[in-house]
Amino acid sequence: DPRANDSRKKYLLDHADWSLLITEQGEYHRDGQDYANEKLLWYTSGTTGDSKFCSFSQSQLDQLARTIVDDYGITANDRYVSIMSLSHAHGQGFYWAAKLAGCDMNFLSLNHIRDLPLYSPTFVTAIPGILKIVGNLDLTNLRFIRSASAAMPTTLYHALAHKFQVPVLEAFGMTEALSHCFTNPLHGEQRLGTVGMPSGIEAKIQHNRLMIKGPCVCHDDWYDTGDLAQLDQHGYYKIIGRHRDQINVNGYKINPISVENQLLSTIPGLETCVVFGSTRLKCLYTGACSPDLIQHRLISINRHCRAVLIQQVDSIPTQDTGKISRTWLETQYQ
Repeated sequence: DPRANDSRKKYLLDHADWSLLITEQGEYHRDGQDYANEKLLWYTSGTTGDSKFCSFSQSQLDQLARTIVDDYGITANDRYVSIMSLSHAHGQGFYWAAKLAGCDMNFLSLNHIRDLPLYSPTFVTAIPGILKIVGNLDLTNLRFIRSASAAMPTTLYHALAHKFQVPVLEAFGMTEALSHCFTNPLHGEQRLGTVGMPSGIEAKIQHNRLMIKGPCVCHDDWYDTGDLAQLDQHGYYKIIGRHRDQINVNGYKINPISVENQLLSTIPGLETCVVFGSTRLKCLYTGACSPDLIQHRLISINRHCRAVLIQQVDSIPTQDTGKISRTWLETQYQ
C-alpha cells in the first residue's frame, strides 16, 4: 500500500521472502526461495504487526476471475471503473475479472470519484463508505451495486436500492481466499444483513466460527476465518462479528456488532456507531443524540454493557482499507 508509513513498510519487507527489491534508492538482492507458478503475493491488512503473507498461482487467479465473472454475468459489453485501490484485495479481484471478461476498464482515485458518471459504469463494487458517496452521483446505466469489505448499514442499503432501482448485493471476501468468498445472488433473493451464499468455496460453521475451504484459499484444509457467523434456513450466511473483538466483562462475552445494531435500530438521531473494548465497553458515535441516551440504552441491553467511554466524533476512525479495527481503537481510546 503506497500510503503505508515507513515503519509499516519496513515490517512488511522484513517479514516477506524476497530476492529482488527495487526502490528509488536502487536495487537490493537477497537469497529468497523459489516459488513455483507464483503469480501474486498479498499480505493481510493487520495494523498490529500480525499481517499474514499469502502466495497465489496463475491458476488460482484464473479461477477467481471466472467465479466473479459468472456470479455477476460480466461481459465485454460492461463498463467497469475501479474505485477500490489495487493495493486492496477487493479492487484487485475485480481487476482480474474485468480483464478476463474483456470489458471496458478505467481507474479513479477517491479524489476524483465524482467523475464516475463520465465513464457510465454498468456496475460498481466498493466498501460502504465509498458507496455512500456514489449514492449522491447520477449513474443511469447500472446493472447492480456490490458492497464488500465492511458491513453495509441498513439505511445505506435502502438508499442505494431506492435511488438506482438495481440489485444491491452484499458480499464477503478475504485476502487469504483471493478476495471473493460469498455473495448475494444477482438473480435471486437479496437478503439484507447477510453476505449471501458461498461462491467458489465450501463453507461451514464450527463452534460458531466460519470455516472455508476451496481452490483459491491459501490453506489446504479448512481455514478458520476468525469470524463469528450464522446460517439461515435458506443457506445465506450472516457475519455477526470477529471472535477476537468480543468484549469480556467479568466473564460475560459481549458481541459488539449485536450491540451496535440494537443501538442503531432504537435511538433516534444516531447515525453510526462502533462498540469496542477488551474488558470494558466503549462507544464512539456520530449523530444528533446525547451520550446519556446511549448509556441508558446500553444498560437496558444488559448491565454488563455499561460503557466507560461514550464519545461523539465527526466520523468513525477506520483503516486505509475502510475497515473498522476495534483492536486499534482500543489502543487509541484507553
